[in-house]
Amino acid sequence: MNRTKIYTSLILATTLTACSSDSSDGTSEGNVNVLEETNITLGFVNSDGNSTEFVLTKTDLMEGTISAQGAGLEQAGWNFYYPVGNTLFVSGYTEFKTTSYTLNGDNDVEELNTFLFDSSFNTYGNVNNTTLLATNSYWNQHDDMVMYAADASTGRATSKTDYSIYNDFTGTAGEGTVPWPTALKVRDDKLFIPYLKFRDDGSASTPDNNTAYVAVFDYPLTANDDGNVVPNKIITDDRTGNIGTHGSTTGLIETDNGDLYGYAAGSTASGHFPASSKPSGILRIANGETEFDADYFFDIEDQTEGSEIFWFDSIGDNKALARIFTPTDELEAAPWSAYSSPVLKLVILDLAEKTITDIEGIPLHTKQVTSSIEEMDGKVYVMVDAVVDEEIEKNIYQIDIATATAVKGATVEGKTIKGFFALGN
Repeated sequence: MNRTKIYTSLILATTLTACSSDSSDGTSEGNVNVLEETNITLGFVNSDGNSTEFVLTKTDLMEGTISAQGAGLEQAGWNFYYPVGNTLFVSGYTEFKTTSYTLNGDNDVEELNTFLFDSSFNTYGNVNNTTLLATNSYWNQHDDMVMYAADASTGRATSKTDYSIYNDFTGTAGEGTVPWPTALKVRDDKLFIPYLKFRDDGSASTPDNNTAYVAVFDYPLTANDDGNVVPNKIITDDRTGNIGTHGSTTGLIETDNGDLYGYAAGSTASGHFPASSKPSGILRIANGETEFDADYFFDIEDQTEGSEIFWFDSIGDNKALARIFTPTDELEAAPWSAYSSPVLKLVILDLAEKTITDIEGIPLHTKQVTSSIEEMDGKVYVMVDAVVDEEIEKNIYQIDIATATAVKGATVEGKTIKGFFALGN
């Protein structure tokens, strides 16, 4: 089976952000949570010519400077970092192997296992925080995609399944377009895969961007009578555009009560061209259902006087951390411009109440790609790459969810931090 390698300047420039897990211990001093004797694992990228990557550990994210000098486990090539339970999976984009890491008895990070795969993974998910799911994607190739599963306790791949989003159901991507998954979300015995629809000529344009699509599979993935693994159905909604953004794995998230929420962007600046004529907004699939909730629509543009949502992830209860921006004429004139311009603002969304709260203390910033995040004792950590007084500033920020405020932490001496992961019990 031929596999198309997806090399684009956008992906090669991407950064991933995550935060520390609620498995860590800490105490609070005012609004700042102080880590005590806790190793936080970082996916760190140096600012050398090769953008060398390291897995390293730190105990203090709020003071001083974070660097990989003299520390860390060097990684080959460009990588995605994705945590499942107490295991960190590091998947190569140009070298097709996934290495897993965990903490040993001395609270030090050590390699758990490695497995090989056929083409680069681009979207990740997990099952019950014990199993990694990962899939490839294509700009222009009509072919079965491949879903890998790996056991987080061993780091070993446990299955490799050819599957397809193409079938005879109305609304599926077919000749003329190819699907790009933006989340892998398992709830009960169903796997939900929202996707963008790209033109199949390799142009990365989005000709059908006025409808939201989610493919619904049985899980575990099961072949039909013809021996093919295809969705049970494709659900659609024409109140907004395609769900998710390119490079994000959280286009569809689950809140504590089991509801699923999916966001749609839609502008040229966020990688959709032609731009969607539908408002940027959020849809819901209620707990126990496999259809969009016709009585729910969170219109982001309407509540922000024209901004759109660029990314979000669940932070507990019915809340999500999100980035929004206003797609100005200047940004719209340059496709994908929101991925590289300091225009993004962090907010907290109450998905049930449909409210938006600005997070105070974080400047406008860039963030090409953001992986899944975790909440720790009411806090979330992010790395912010901002321009302040015409100077580039790279810092870790600690966000207090309850107060929607942030405190600037350590300075990052490097290109970026792709993720913050607490791997302890």
